[in-house]
Amino acid sequence: MGMDRRRRASLALTLNFLALILAISALTTSYWCEGNRKVVKPFCTGPVTVKQTHCIRYNSSNINDSRLVQYIWETGEDKFVLRKFHTGIWFSCEQNVDLV
Repeated sequence: MGMDRRRRASLALTLNFLALILAISALTTSYWCEGNRKVVKPFCTGPVTVKQTHCIRYNSSNINDSRLVQYIWETGEDKFVLRKFHTGIWFSCEQNVDLV
């Protein structure tokens, strides 16, 4: 009976120590989750002369008009951009994957 108590106490101590190590590593690492996700491309800004593939360009002379209807001709996968991300408890980071 005495040996059984020692074994249980030793197992409990080992499991608590393992939980403490995992908790400390979870709080100190910044890579909890990482992967790719599909995000809708933003509208292009800047001069029209530059070819930009990571944003949606629309033709308009008056960009600031709030009544302006914007027609987006890109369909399907052309409308999206892949973003690589990783997240942790202290910060989150996101970057474009398929920029040319």
